Amino acid sequence: MSSENYNQLRLAIQKRIGYQVENLSEIKMLQEAIEWNTKKKISFNTLRRFFGFLNSTNPNLTTLNTLSQYIGYENYSAYQKNSLRDNDWFVWTQTIKIELSDSINEVDIKWLESQQKTNDYHLKIASIIKTFIYRKNYTILNKFFDARIFKFEEESQLKLAANICLLFRSLNNEDITIAIEKITTNQLFRENILHWFIDYSCFNGYYGDFIQEATKHALPDSHESLFYDLIISYNDYLSSNSNLKFIDLNRIQPDFFIVLQGRCLAYNLLYFSQQKNEIKFEQTWNELLKKISKTDQVNLITIEVFPVLLLIKDFDKTNYLIQNYYEELLTLQNWSGYPFQGMILLTQTLHLIKENEIKEAKVGLDLIDLTKFSLSYYDYIKLFYLIAKYQLELASSSCKIQLTEIQNEYKLTVNNTGFKRFTVDFLTQYLTKID
Repeated sequence: MSSENYNQLRLAIQKRIGYQVENLSEIKMLQEAIEWNTKKKISFNTLRRFFGFLNSTNPNLTTLNTLSQYIGYENYSAYQKNSLRDNDWFVWTQTIKIELSDSINEVDIKWLESQQKTNDYHLKIASIIKTFIYRKNYTILNKFFDARIFKFEEESQLKLAANICLLFRSLNNEDITIAIEKITTNQLFRENILHWFIDYSCFNGYYGDFIQEATKHALPDSHESLFYDLIISYNDYLSSNSNLKFIDLNRIQPDFFIVLQGRCLAYNLLYFSQQKNEIKFEQTWNELLKKISKTDQVNLITIEVFPVLLLIKDFDKTNYLIQNYYEELLTLQNWSGYPFQGMILLTQTLHLIKENEIKEAKVGLDLIDLTKFSLSYYDYIKLFYLIAKYQLELASSSCKIQLTEIQNEYKLTVNNTGFKRFTVDFLTQYLTKID
């Protein structure tokens, strides 16, 4: 238990005895009161250490149990449970106080810093951001994005970004327009929210609008500038608005996030495939393999590679990656890894259908649980899932009712995302028309 909680126990003991323990005679009086009340003994020196009159050490459980019994609890565990409830109440009271304030001061920042090691820290931050957005108090929100309090482990960072982007999904057009105008200028907002929750389902909605605005504030040659260019150009391709524009691989810097490096390589594979430039395509592929050989994060660098290879139906290269890096690809770092794991299983399933190994393909498809996918990737990967499901049905029973149901769900998902590149022809003839 932390020294802060021992302080709470000290305060509770002093409240129980009725005075503040400030000298050795008061320690002696407390020792006698504890023995009389609990019928258990605690040594004089133990109490001196506990109250800081000697060099402090962590008290043993017997001592803590006796002290807890003195203030009315069965044991130390019972005291902890009650203390934690009180502490939770205090913490959320402080959080709500910040949410309802009209300013952010140094005391608030310092208090939030002190909460960074708690399990639900990302929820506190998300709650405060949510309230400021609902209150349309963007002046305070921009001050709230302080580097000192935006320090998260990867999993908590993902959860925070997901919570805020799901909030954006719920706003009406007027409110989201205001939000985009007021906070996209804030780099900490962009890097802590937009860069972590890539909302494919809303590329043609609020998320795409945020990205378009963000391009105005990114420095040339920065990781931000590259990220926004890739998202906008890829969305243009998926939505069939235009052909891909060239984005030079030389824009990748060694310190850029590994997922961004992989995204740029995947985009170039798609670009050179569309250009039918086989030499450049193979050069890009070799550059990808070179980077894979130098990283222990194969699953991260290939997150965007597999969807691209499925779009261009290059099963030779997907199979190469799976055969050579199967364990690395299926390593889940956290809950956000399920969509990528799903892409690997979908890739295997489509290959098995192509090879007419229908029984094995059914097993592979059954392993995919869409309910585990984070919402950022859900509709995007669902399109590939429905392609695999349709092709599997076509190769097995060819039930017209089932095929029609899958096709209708596919068209609905295309409509929701705006990804018109996923035509009905692409669905129905995916394995019969391989370039």
